[in-house]
Amino acid sequence: MNDRVYHVNNMALACVGEILRTAANTVEICRDMASRARTLYTVLVVHDRQTAKKLSAVFEQRRGNPLEEPCLGRFAEGENLCYVFPYRQARSLTAFAEAQMDSPVIREAACVNLVLACLSSPLPYPLLFMLLDKGQIHIEKDNTVFLTPYFDLSELDAGKAEADCATRCGAVLLDILQTKNRKTLKSFALLQKKVDHGAYRQFAELYHDIRLTALPTEKSGWRKRLRNAWERNGGRVFRVLLALSVICAAVALVILVSYLIFGGFPLFRLFGGSLNTIGGEALNT
Repeated sequence: MNDRVYHVNNMALACVGEILRTAANTVEICRDMASRARTLYTVLVVHDRQTAKKLSAVFEQRRGNPLEEPCLGRFAEGENLCYVFPYRQARSLTAFAEAQMDSPVIREAACVNLVLACLSSPLPYPLLFMLLDKGQIHIEKDNTVFLTPYFDLSELDAGKAEADCATRCGAVLLDILQTKNRKTLKSFALLQKKVDHGAYRQFAELYHDIRLTALPTEKSGWRKRLRNAWERNGGRVFRVLLALSVICAAVALVILVSYLIFGGFPLFRLFGGSLNTIGGEALNT
């Protein structure tokens, strides 16, 4: 265990593990020893001055809500510049995808979740591109997707924009959608065509195409369609049947009373009449 402790604000961040070390930076997992909860954080420590300047400029590239910070905090530790991010237990997509995503529907749902994670991320596009390119993508048991801020800043390209991120994300989605079955998903075919031509400029376009071509989450058999129809119209059908029942009961009551009083129902006589003669023969004589 390392003995490094970073003091920032009201936190005492003790390094408990190192995820990544390059010439430009390290990525460390730190525990807040000043908190009873001993909360874990991810700390990006930048050693190289030129990289620190470039990263500071990149962090000025705000996207989405301008008030939403891409990290929890920033501080200087000696000659190092440090950034604090939330910590989440890694659950690599590449390690868990094959066993967990065992159907096309689940794969497409995971793709949607990855695009949503990119859309909601406050990270500047150069940093987001780096995470997508280096596979820092993780999946929970419920197929929600998150990114871990494990940056190798020696490869930081400040010129990366949303179009670069969308194209790289599209390539990741193709890997997710690729199945061993011969049947090609509509979503895979559409994304492959557009990714090959570099057609994606925004994450919103990826989201639209996935949702447009995704398989239905549940096949609707005739029983389910019948049940849904009853749920939509059951009240109306019940009222109609109740009205018909009341009318039939009223008619039956009138006929019954008529037979008790008159020995028959006058309306029947009006339409039916009696058959007393056939030719010259009288039937009632």
